[in-house]
Amino acid sequence: MGIKPRKRQQGRLTSEVKFWGGLLGHLDEGGTFHVQQRYIAAGHWDEVFLDVHMDGKALFFRTIAVRQKETYSGYREEPENISLQEAARQLKQDTSTTASLNGN
Repeated sequence: MGIKPRKRQQGRLTSEVKFWGGLLGHLDEGGTFHVQQRYIAAGHWDEVFLDVHMDGKALFFRTIAVRQKETYSGYREEPENISLQEAARQLKQDTSTTASLNGN
């Protein structure tokens, strides 16, 4: 099958980002993000990795601290003629299997 191509976007805030002149809030300089997508099927790319670190303020006093790191996997292509009911059954089965493996 070969290695599937990936798209990557990453960046760092090089200066403070103000919302409505700073009245609604701001994000501090230095925040980072990294997003990675993978080619899943014909013409379809999907997110497989997300890492965000941002700090700031909202509405004058509320602190914003975003620390989000997620990895997505287990994508597989299904036949084009699969019924909605069969797809739902497989999804439920996959979800219950994952939950039992995680001890839930």
